[in-house]
Amino acid sequence: MLYVNFIILMIFLILNILSVKRKNHILLNHIDKKEHKLYFLYPTAAYLLDILDKIGLAKYMNDAETAGRIKALYVTDNRDRHVKLYFYKKVVSLILSVVFLFSFFSLTVSVRHVISSSEAFDGIIRRPECEEEDESIRLKFRMENETDGKDVYEDEIVINNYARSYTQEEWEQVLKEAIPYMEKEVLGENNDPDYICLNLNFFSVIPKTGITVEWIPEDYSLITAAGTVQNAELSEKKETTVTAILKYRDRSTEHTIPLTVWPKALNDKEKLLRKLQDAVDECEKQTADKKEWILPDRLENYIIKWEWPETNPAGSVFILGIAAAALIWFLYDRELENRIKQRNNQMLRDYPEIINKFSLLVNAGMTIKQAWFNITGDYLKKRDDGKGEMRYAYEEMVTTSYELKLGIPEVQAYEQFGRRTGLLSYIKFSSLLVQNLQKGNKDMVDLLKSEGLEAIHERKETAKKLGEEASTKLLAPMVIMLLIVLLIIMIPAFMSFSV
Repeated sequence: MLYVNFIILMIFLILNILSVKRKNHILLNHIDKKEHKLYFLYPTAAYLLDILDKIGLAKYMNDAETAGRIKALYVTDNRDRHVKLYFYKKVVSLILSVVFLFSFFSLTVSVRHVISSSEAFDGIIRRPECEEEDESIRLKFRMENETDGKDVYEDEIVINNYARSYTQEEWEQVLKEAIPYMEKEVLGENNDPDYICLNLNFFSVIPKTGITVEWIPEDYSLITAAGTVQNAELSEKKETTVTAILKYRDRSTEHTIPLTVWPKALNDKEKLLRKLQDAVDECEKQTADKKEWILPDRLENYIIKWEWPETNPAGSVFILGIAAAALIWFLYDRELENRIKQRNNQMLRDYPEIINKFSLLVNAGMTIKQAWFNITGDYLKKRDDGKGEMRYAYEEMVTTSYELKLGIPEVQAYEQFGRRTGLLSYIKFSSLLVQNLQKGNKDMVDLLKSEGLEAIHERKETAKKLGEEASTKLLAPMVIMLLIVLLIIMIPAFMSFSV
């Protein structure tokens, strides 16, 4: 993982260096730094997108549908510029920055892990104090044969590190009903005491009785103190016993369980692991009253080197960064969808007002073009004077007025206006204008009045729909408040019952 993080950081650095010479000053001039806080990465974004475009992957990042939504939000501004800024911010800058940060954190964790793992482990384990609980330790070991350098074994082993014992009196007499439970549970995964081939379950506590159990096998070479059945070298079945000392306070009793161990085929590694487990258990037993004990460093012809298992979280940190980048990818498009929804709702609210203004001006004797210029001129004056906010519908009309002044035919300009809005009401309005220009319509004023009344009705329906959506969004906070009120009422009631 260390090398992966290093390679990612180097790629990021190289892209930044190569993109410096290709910085697009026209794109970065007059940029809103509050909205584009990562603007300094945009040259790198442009360079990377150019590379992806050359190899044919850029089409998967900047789709036409998203570009159309962005253009709908920036009507009279440089639309292509905003499209580029959007994809630079979403596709590259945010994702690159997240991957860079998490790669940097992952690299830091890896370096710290390498430094900490370089500390030598001398095989000395601190034993818990008497008042502390027993613990199990998982260790890695490496066994090298002194005579044969290729004979090496590496594995992990679980070691029981028991708390330091006191000199103590015998415990209270064992409850007789615990014996059937003990005879059943000690078998572990074995089904019959007359056919033992798997390890035994030498549990230390019988649940719900307070009884502790100490196991003493008759033959430690056959069954170890940990319950491990060493039947790898058996040629035939062998009968043995295991004595359980049941202790409870100052009394104890013994119960002997007869067992029949059957042979089991083991490979060399399993045999060696069994011997290592026995050696560790023996070291632990001999030093039961000491605060520390030393693991064996030799077993037969093998030299043992102990190591703490590696627990490097760098990979998890890096994967978390990738997941965060993917989450940003989807959430960023959702934010754009919400902005488009707000834009459409605003345009629908403005539609009745536009229709009524247009109807009044046309009814007063103005042509369609004159009425159009009059409405857009009034809007621009208020906007420039700071008396009104930006309205998407009027911005689209301003764009159409610019097209008319440039000489574009009225029919084409009004049709483009309807297509740009993307809303059925405005498409219908543009169709009425085009139809009047192409064929003439004496009932134009009446149609506009009828359209205005229908628009007011649709505006009411839209307001009603938005109100229902708002009430739905308030449902979750109301449920949370209800739960809080119930807790405030129920907790004192239960507390009074307990008193």
